[in-house]
Amino acid sequence: MDEELTVLKSIYLDDLIINNDQETSISITIYSNGDENDFDPDKRLLFITLIAELPSTYPDIDSPKITLCRSRGLTDQQLDELNSLISSCLELNSGSCVLYECIELIRSKLSLYELPHEACAICLTLINNRNDIIKTNCHHFYHKNCLASYVQIKKNELEEKYQEAIKCKFAMEKDFRNDIEDPVCRQILSSTVIEQLPSSTIETINNKEENRELIKKLSPNIRQWQERTHALFQQQKEKGGIINLDKTQEIIFS
Repeated sequence: MDEELTVLKSIYLDDLIINNDQETSISITIYSNGDENDFDPDKRLLFITLIAELPSTYPDIDSPKITLCRSRGLTDQQLDELNSLISSCLELNSGSCVLYECIELIRSKLSLYELPHEACAICLTLINNRNDIIKTNCHHFYHKNCLASYVQIKKNELEEKYQEAIKCKFAMEKDFRNDIEDPVCRQILSSTVIEQLPSSTIETINNKEENRELIKKLSPNIRQWQERTHALFQQQKEKGGIINLDKTQEIIFS
């Protein structure tokens, strides 16, 4: 066992934590591969922590007890699959050193999963393109364009509040115009996250393209519903059932 731990430490360096308090145990946080040449673990989209408790009779008699915990971006179904794979790996390698196999098995599966299997909390649709995704400093995932639109709206709101506070001569401890909260947890978004967002011009173009794609994907039932509601709107408008606010104001002020 000691020889195996020495080899693992030489491979994973500081990522591998060895605990010798009572029974020996190890822990390592395993990340998905992320973008090519991206060595910053915090930029990886998926991760999970593997904890292995090693009995004194390992590896000759007993297998280690492995627990997967503290995951990010994984569904319950994916976690069940990982646990099942670990169980199979332990069973197939009974009586031999198995820690490296378990760690690399998890790493390979995370790379296959690739993207966090969760919806953007702003538009409520799944994120299916790595280039479209952004992870905030509080570990939430959004489409870049969705978060960019949200940030711009919040910036405008904060600017209005700031100018109103100045106008009313309210005492302010600091300039709060850049204190934009995460849509989910309300933690302040870091400037690093905001700097990664697309400009408003790019955002507008992309949004138009996304809307066109969304329209193409609409089911026939939704298209029929749109046509019926549009026809009903025109019918009500022709019969005077729709109030034209502009004409009403002209009559009032004339």
